[in-house]
Amino acid sequence: MVARAAAARSAQPLKSVARPKQTRSEATLYRILDAAESLIEEKSLADASIPEIVRRAGSSVGGFYARFKDKNELLRALEERFFQELALRVERISDTERWIRAEIPEIVSACVAELISVARARHNLILAFVARSVHDEEFREEALRFRRRVSERISNVLYPRRDQLRHPDPELAIDLGVQFALSLVFQRTVTGETQAGGRTLSDAELGREIERSFLSYVGFAGVVSAP
Repeated sequence: MVARAAAARSAQPLKSVARPKQTRSEATLYRILDAAESLIEEKSLADASIPEIVRRAGSSVGGFYARFKDKNELLRALEERFFQELALRVERISDTERWIRAEIPEIVSACVAELISVARARHNLILAFVARSVHDEEFREEALRFRRRVSERISNVLYPRRDQLRHPDPELAIDLGVQFALSLVFQRTVTGETQAGGRTLSDAELGREIERSFLSYVGFAGVVSAP
């Protein structure tokens, strides 16, 4: 929780919330967001009541309504913070300097592991966003912007190595490969599991299959069959 709050403070101010004028007020805002997210992960958005959120945050119902009109506005702020945090993680893992001496499979494996880790750790929060996106176009647009950002950043790392890829259109292949991976992890988040081949795949198995699928699709010449 402390690391999450620190990451949020290092990101841009939340546009969906009026910027607190005092440091103490800003700290209260982040405590409310942290408390809300932890309760959503423990239960669900519907079961996380405002009194329970502010009690855990060490705030008050009045303090909550000074910042948010209702839980929908709270969810909007959580969504904005979530994508800010993900953007920072994407920037770190797609830093081209980090992968100068790495092979393509190593890069893909690290990116897939990061994706599955986030989906597992923030499962209920993502489900709350999905439910809200059915009625909120802005939520859907934010998710699409994030998907495009991920594709662009991964492409920045892999496209310079396109001579190792046999797909006739490496740029298209990388973009679609990222979308395939995101779709499989999203499906796992919504349904709670991935079933294939007559069984339920573990996170590790799913990760390995996403890696193989991605590498095969982009045409990486050194794809390994199976461990």
